[in-house]
Amino acid sequence: MLVAVDPGTEKFGWAICEDSGELVLSGVSIVSDLENWARALVAADLGTLEPMAIENSGKVKDEDPPDFVLVGSGTGSRSVIERLKASGLSVIEVPEQYSSIRGRELFWKIHPPKGLWRLFPKTLLVPNRSVDDLAAWSLVLDYTGIEPEKAELPCK
Repeated sequence: MLVAVDPGTEKFGWAICEDSGELVLSGVSIVSDLENWARALVAADLGTLEPMAIENSGKVKDEDPPDFVLVGSGTGSRSVIERLKASGLSVIEVPEQYSSIRGRELFWKIHPPKGLWRLFPKTLLVPNRSVDDLAAWSLVLDYTGIEPEKAELPCK
């Protein structure tokens, strides 16, 4: 299991993936929920995280806890890293340059525009929700060397 966090000062995006990089669960949570999220991860209780998920592949299974959590090195990372370590998780800090842009690209790959909106360039469209979870997924894809265009989409 590979897990990544895209930290922020008020919220954090998270993604739980197969070792292949395939997205299993992802969500955006407020920073005050970080310890509860980490506790569920340490306990390998992914079922607890399912109600918090925005994207869900339907392939959730409780496994061993992750060996480490990838955390983007941007805004809010220092506090998030300290809190994750205090919760008993090992952390690997990774660069998160362009992760928000890649998160938007992944959003449109999972949820392609419909109707007349598909005629507009995706760079001009704004997703209807935060994509911090997909930015976290992009950190996993970077770590595994998978290009976002070749990522396997979460399907139920």
